[in-house]
This record gives sequence, C-alpha cells and structure tokens, in this order.
Amino acid sequence: MKLKQILMATTAAVSLLASGAVMANEGHGPALKHAEINVTDQTQIQRGLTVFTDVCMGCHSAKYITYKGLIDYPEIGITREQADELRGSHPLAAGMISDLNPEDAKVSYGKVPPDLSIITNARRGGANYVYSLLTGFEHDPSGKVTDGNFNEYFPGNRIAMPDPLSWLGHDASETEELEQQAEDVAAFLAFIADPHQNERRVIGCWVVGFLLLLTLVLWRLKVEVWKDVKH
Repeated sequence: MKLKQILMATTAAVSLLASGAVMANEGHGPALKHAEINVTDQTQIQRGLTVFTDVCMGCHSAKYITYKGLIDYPEIGITREQADELRGSHPLAAGMISDLNPEDAKVSYGKVPPDLSIITNARRGGANYVYSLLTGFEHDPSGKVTDGNFNEYFPGNRIAMPDPLSWLGHDASETEELEQQAEDVAAFLAFIADPHQNERRVIGCWVVGFLLLLTLVLWRLKVEVWKDVKH
C-alpha cells in the first residue's frame, strides 16, 4: 500500500513539474534572436557606445561604468578627449547617468527606465534578449495593446518604452542598419556588465595550460618512481 502511494505521489510531482515547465516556456514567449556580437571587438563596442550615448541615454543610465572606465578598458579604447566630450560637466569618475528626471520618466512612461549597467546579466538570454527586444517592435497584430507599445519579445508584449530605433524605418537597407545598431549596443552592454570577462578568459587559458603541463610532469614522475616496483 505504501509503495502504491509513493508511486502515485511521484507521478503527481512529475506531472506538476512538467506542467510548470510548459507554463514557464510559454511565459518566455518566442525564441530569442541570435545577436552576432563579440565582446573583444573594439570597433563593435565603440559603435555600441555611440548608440548608447546618442539613443539609450536619453532615458537610461549605466551608473556602474564610469567615464574613466571608458578610457581604462582597452576593449572600449576611447581617448581622454573623447571621454571628456561624452561626459560634459560630469566628473571623470562619475557613472553614465541619464539627464531624464525620474519624475518626468514616471509621467511619460509610468515608471523610471531601468539602469542598463548589468541588464545583460539580469535578463534571460543576455545580449540576445537586448538585441531581440530592440528589433522586436511591431504593429500589434491583435490590436489589443492600446496602452504602450507592442513588442514580440517583451513578456506580455506590452512595453512602455517606445521603439528607440524607429527613426531608421523598415525598408531593407534601414532594417539592416537597425539590426546592426541593435547588435552593437547589445555588445557594449554585454561588455560593461562584466568588463573583466576577457581578462579572465586569458588567465583561464594560462591556468588550464599550466595544469595540463603539471599533470604530464606528475604522471612522468609517477612512472619513473614506480618503474622498478613489481605490481
């Protein structure tokens, strides 16, 4: 009797987990687009910085990356003069803060736009989420989204943010430019979310190489020590 109860409970638990997984997948919406980004590509990251400062910073901030950091990180690779031009009257050690007043943001959008310093780490899909979101603005096919904007990749499809790249239009050449700018700013945001990631990868390669060499040396030492011992 107990065995039957255990089997029934196990079956119910598996069914519950399976249904939860299905609901979770449904909640995530369509599969995200794949962004062609490279966080070691200085040119792409610089283009992304331009998109971020010209378009995104109208509403969003990146308070955890400083103007000094823009100079110090070789992957960004801008000069002191370029950083000074971007920061204006802000201190060199200041984060990249939007000039949009939080109260004005609440009036316009209903909430303060999120800081984008670590957005690629905070969202499922990372840089692909940012790229998909920026290229996912469409006319609502159902006509149900009346308060806000329709976005294929935003949960619920209703997003307060207007299409930031809408000025590019939607013909073939402009769509290609939109996708390129979306990829570039996604690359920039993926880099600033973890500025030391490239350095860690290089160190990791050296560490793995050292461990492989050490393993070989220790194996040869073991062979040499035990070669005269009968097993």
